[in-house]
Amino acid sequence: MKKYIIILFSLFALSACDYLDKMPDDMKTDEMVWTNKNEVIKYLNNCYAALPEDNLHQDDPWLGCADELDILWTAYKTYNINNGNWNPSTEFYVKWGPYYKAIRATLTFEANIDRCSELSPDLHKRYIGEAKFLRGFYYFLLCRQYGPVVLIKETMSPSTDFGAMQRNNFDDCINYICELMDEAEKYLPYGYQSDKANLGRATIPACRAVKEMALLLCASPQWNGNQMYANFKNKDGSPLANTVYSEEKWKKAAAAAKKVIEIAETKAEEANLGLYCATKDPASGKDQATMYYEGISADPTFNPYKSCYDLFNNGWNSEIIFGTIDQGAATWNNKGVRSAWMVHTTPINDKQGMCGLGVTLRLIDAFYMENGRDIHDPASGYVENKYAEEDGPHYNPHGYVGNEDDQKDWLNDLINLDAWGHAKDDWGINVNREARYYASVNYNHRVVLCRNNDTEHRNGFSSKTPVNQQDGWGRVEFYYGGASHANTTAGHYSYPITGFAPQKRVVNADFYESYLPGNYLSIYIRYAQVLLDYIEALNEYDPTNPDIKKYWDQIHERAGIPSIFSVYPQILGDQGQQREYIIRERQIELCLEGDRYYTTRRRLLSGTPDLGNEVDDRKYGDGGRMWGYAADAGDPTKQSFKKCEAFHKRVAFESRAWDDKFYLFPIPQGQMDISKGLVQNPGWDTSVSE
Repeated sequence: MKKYIIILFSLFALSACDYLDKMPDDMKTDEMVWTNKNEVIKYLNNCYAALPEDNLHQDDPWLGCADELDILWTAYKTYNINNGNWNPSTEFYVKWGPYYKAIRATLTFEANIDRCSELSPDLHKRYIGEAKFLRGFYYFLLCRQYGPVVLIKETMSPSTDFGAMQRNNFDDCINYICELMDEAEKYLPYGYQSDKANLGRATIPACRAVKEMALLLCASPQWNGNQMYANFKNKDGSPLANTVYSEEKWKKAAAAAKKVIEIAETKAEEANLGLYCATKDPASGKDQATMYYEGISADPTFNPYKSCYDLFNNGWNSEIIFGTIDQGAATWNNKGVRSAWMVHTTPINDKQGMCGLGVTLRLIDAFYMENGRDIHDPASGYVENKYAEEDGPHYNPHGYVGNEDDQKDWLNDLINLDAWGHAKDDWGINVNREARYYASVNYNHRVVLCRNNDTEHRNGFSSKTPVNQQDGWGRVEFYYGGASHANTTAGHYSYPITGFAPQKRVVNADFYESYLPGNYLSIYIRYAQVLLDYIEALNEYDPTNPDIKKYWDQIHERAGIPSIFSVYPQILGDQGQQREYIIRERQIELCLEGDRYYTTRRRLLSGTPDLGNEVDDRKYGDGGRMWGYAADAGDPTKQSFKKCEAFHKRVAFESRAWDDKFYLFPIPQGQMDISKGLVQNPGWDTSVSE
């Protein structure tokens, strides 16, 4: 709730500091803050202020440093990270100080809230729960990025020697997060369906979800038997990581995830929790995905594409477990942050757009075909090097013939998400892919969705030479020489170097001149992620458990593709094969949301080496060559949609550095200099020659 910040906290470090700084304009006293209900609420709102924004390509590296996306611009710090040009002193994407600052604020809040007699008992109780939840969530974010942290569990005197504090064992950190979530849950509601102004505040489902995420992290190979951390110890010799594998950790993670699912299945009215579907049957209350696959109503209007797309662009919905309370103009509407994302992912035209985020071929290849099969499966029907001879089955639901009047209506169908899939003359890699592909990826020759249907405006996306393609459709031209392939200023490119751009979280409307319709929010946890966490943990100790199929099928139902087990029945109950497909399911369902970065790290897959083969045949690996289409190939004066064969070539667009120390971020050197009791993360100690 950044617009409500009225109390400035110190620039938090683990050294001594005052909890409250008085603002010079009003010089509020400590007594004035804690005895006034409105000031107490503002203080609590300020505790939410450190939550990360849904601006992942700028403020966090989880997209640009994972194998799913490239950020073309060298101005962003991901460029130096991917080249290996970073160390503790560069202090890239520093979260250590801001999150500890917020943690200390929650402790201060809990220590002083009893002084406010103006709060009702219910609010008093709930606010304590919110503070506990936020403290645990910030600790989880710290542990995920930095590993073991220093646990501060109570307010301390300014004379406390914070600099002498040591880091706690990783398992102890996770246990403390779980304790906080268990405590917070006792004070919180299931949801705020009757009080939508509070959407985004902590809830019981959010507590349980953070707990299961923390336990899943602890159960994963990075922190469960990892011998790389055998010498990761405090200065007194106490170990910071458990190097003995425990299957019990997977059991705890699965049990915690099931507790979230139970809310969706037993407290639906209170929590409004479940997979989001764009349409529901008013009689049964079931979403149309479930009805379609249960055979209750073979409803041909079920639109998996709209369900997957609208999830991020339709305000608060049933899938969101925890999202931002306010990071923009009003309430949970973060227009400012979302606008930045969309400007940076929208193909350039004569109005706006500076699309420099490129989706890699590793993600492109991961998506299934509409029949649920892998593109390498001979039965999939996939043919990459060929133009589509006709529109896809969902592309023209109303049978328009293409005259000028029909074109406007057809464009409206595309903008309204009623039409989707590939069009005639789309390149084969984009043909007959699953709905999540079209909801997540933008590509050459696709109609630009985030603009109106004005002919002149749409023609701004199109070239006149060597072939006049200004036909009112406004299709993407990512090939060299195309209108969507531009270098606007020296060194600042405005096209995806991979030939593919993100489409996820890009609103299907006209937003140039800073206009953004609708409500948008930063989603930190959603229900599909919990389902995937559950089946992943379950597979590690009970791969034949029927819940794996049950909940995996639900994700595929919403995506509009067959069960993975009906397509590949041989994997059922096979732990190794199921594990590979589960990780892939995360790669697809949670793509471009930040999950890929941490999934490959907690599973120790990021360091998978590049073997130097002709094409990218790796499933994982954040070092070595990254692959895309040849966005800078061919003669720019001769290419058009039908003549850009050079563009449709797989090439390595960059080679990234990797070192196993990258599995964790370094603690900022400035913090290490202040806090002499800390040990640096493995491989990052600048005082030790490597």
